Amino acid sequence: MLRIQLDATTRGALQALRRTDLPAKVRDRLEMVLLSDAGWSAPRIAAYLGCHPHTARSALRDFLRRGQAALWPDRPGPEPDTQRRTQVAEALRALLGQDRTWTSRQLSAALLTEGIALGPRQVRRHLKWLAAGYRRTASTVAHKQDPDKVARARVVLGGLKKRACAGRVRLYYLDESGFAPSLPTAYSWVLPGQRKRVKHEYPQGRRVNALAAYEPYAATPWLDALPFERTLTSADLLVYLQALPQAKEPRVVVLDNASLHVSKAVKAQRPALARLGIYLYYLPAYSPELNEIEAVFKQVKHHEMPHRSHTSKAELRASVEQGFASYRAHLCPKRDKQLRPAA
Repeated sequence: MLRIQLDATTRGALQALRRTDLPAKVRDRLEMVLLSDAGWSAPRIAAYLGCHPHTARSALRDFLRRGQAALWPDRPGPEPDTQRRTQVAEALRALLGQDRTWTSRQLSAALLTEGIALGPRQVRRHLKWLAAGYRRTASTVAHKQDPDKVARARVVLGGLKKRACAGRVRLYYLDESGFAPSLPTAYSWVLPGQRKRVKHEYPQGRRVNALAAYEPYAATPWLDALPFERTLTSADLLVYLQALPQAKEPRVVVLDNASLHVSKAVKAQRPALARLGIYLYYLPAYSPELNEIEAVFKQVKHHEMPHRSHTSKAELRASVEQGFASYRAHLCPKRDKQLRPAA
């Protein structure tokens, strides 16, 4: 009968190893050795561990031949070619760093021009080792920004946020957004084998425009949106600004340089707005990431409006109102700890 007899030192070492976190295969082999040392036969060990007797005999013979190293089974196949993997990784990093999009098939063709022959499936395996991701692209205008102006704006907004958290000013982010009858496609849970399909409605002359203001740094965040079934005008913006909640603190409104915001009519009314305690702060060009209401628009369009297709302006307007109301319902204080006033 095949049996292993351990000396006291080896048995103690294996018992200590048994109390550590081990892979399942290693733990099974360790149990086989200890059970054989306790007098169990290979078929009995196999029945206890739920494997074939040949497997138990092979593991025990391997332990007799190689000792504790046999607890870690050898990987099948040849040793990994680390030099080639490094070469492929460097080539993929260079390709992914280019200013273009890639599929695994395109990467496979590009690698072939550099003397690396890999199929699309093998390319995906190397991409997984790189922890690369296949993600949706995003639009950006950062390349058009003036870095100095954006840096100054961040400093100014940082000061305004601190004053807003301290209750010395009311800080609003204002902008307008258009909503088409068919909203952007988004993700949704579906039953197996099914897919949600959005009925496309042509947008010509059927869009709804919403003028909205967001106050995230108040004790209770505030959001308001006013949808229009027509194009917005400077008069609409001025009326909306004058209708902001009354406050004894100065009201600072952050907005971009859209033509509606910098029109002659709006500029002419800035002194009158200042007398009402409303001050306009214009962001640098091409810096939408500084306007915190942009994230609100994205959330409302992609998630808070579950009905993605609308057949009339009235239906779309009601859906827009419902979307903003849904977002407003779960607003909660979310001040940055660094912006909280000292107690």
